[in-house]
Amino acid sequence: MKPFLKNFFKFFFIIIFAIALLLSGYFLNKFDLDKWRPAKLVEQIPFEEVIEVTGYEDAEFYDSKNEFIGAEMIIRVEFESKIEPVAKLPAEYRQGIRKAYSEIDIYVKDIPDKEALEKMKQGLDESKYLKLIETEGIDAEYVETKIDGKKVKSLAKIFVRPEHYYFVKF
Repeated sequence: MKPFLKNFFKFFFIIIFAIALLLSGYFLNKFDLDKWRPAKLVEQIPFEEVIEVTGYEDAEFYDSKNEFIGAEMIIRVEFESKIEPVAKLPAEYRQGIRKAYSEIDIYVKDIPDKEALEKMKQGLDESKYLKLIETEGIDAEYVETKIDGKKVKSLAKIFVRPEHYYFVKF
């Protein structure tokens, strides 16, 4: 009789625990209680914002016959970080007293010919600002950093094609 009661109470406890989990899940969804869950802070890609260019490097690729087959360019930029959701940021950043800045590399890949590379170099020499065009061809790489003890997914690199940005002159 004793093992039967022991097994019965184990089974009863498991059933009660499962019902409690189901009810808590139901109420979390119904009353939107998951808003208290810590939100992930993520830095946004600065589309259509003026970005300051601080430097650039280029690499040209040739085949075994010494014919040009492509190029890539790394553009070092600096801009004021926009981090979402703003409501979860520390108060000084939310009110604009302190600002976070990012220094990242924009990798321009698949430059088709030497003329396009020369035009890009000329544009970078003449203008120290550029804007990114919002398209689906832009990829970003993130790293985890901290702002006043809060974890933030910050931009590390942005990968674009030559047609996804343009230079701005002031």
